[in-house]
Amino acid sequence: MNPINLLLRPAHSWYYLKLRMRRVFEVKKVTREGKVFYKYRNEFFPGYLWGGNAAEHIRETAGRYCAGKGIDVGADQWPYPGAIPVRNEPHQNAYLLDNFADDSLDYVHSSHCLEHLERWQEALALWTRKLKPGGILFLYLPHEAMKLWNPGSPWVGKGHVWQPTIEVLLPLLDQLGYDMVEHNPGHDHYYSFHVVARKR
Repeated sequence: MNPINLLLRPAHSWYYLKLRMRRVFEVKKVTREGKVFYKYRNEFFPGYLWGGNAAEHIRETAGRYCAGKGIDVGADQWPYPGAIPVRNEPHQNAYLLDNFADDSLDYVHSSHCLEHLERWQEALALWTRKLKPGGILFLYLPHEAMKLWNPGSPWVGKGHVWQPTIEVLLPLLDQLGYDMVEHNPGHDHYYSFHVVARKR
C-alpha cells in the first residue's frame, strides 16, 4: 500500500490512517522457505493468520460438541455449519437475542468475537440464559502470543477491546454455572485457544 495514497483519505478517519501507516511501517511481509510470514517486533507470524475464517481451524473440535439447535455469535461471513448466524445487526447481536427463548439452545458457538465486546461479561451471561441445562458453550479466541491481534496492535487497533485468557474466563464461567469440559491453555497453529463448557 502506498503511504501517500493514505493521506488522501477523509480527515474523519485520522485514527484509521494512523493504523494503516503502522501496518505499512511496523509490519513487514516476508517470505521464508517459500512461506509467507508477517514480522512484527522481531517475531514472525504465519501469513494465514491475516485471512479470517478462524472457525475453520477449530471446526473438527467444535463438531464433537456443537450439535442440535444452536447459534454462532459473531459469525460474520463464515457461520458454523448448521448454526443460526448471529451477526452485529440492530435486531440481533451479541447483546440482543430476543428471537431465542431462555433455556432453548443446545449450544452457543462463538469464534473470535468475544474480544470485540466491551460488555463481554454481560454477553456471556445472556448466552448462558439462552442455553438449555446441559447445553454447550464453545468459545474460540485469539491467544495473547499472537501480538498482531492484541488490543492496539497495527492489525486490530481498537477493534479488539480486551485480551481473553483462560485465567480470566474460567472463574467467570464457573460463576455463570458452567462445568468445564475441555480447554487448551496454550495456543494452536492458528494462535488461538478454545474453551468448551457445559451449563449446569
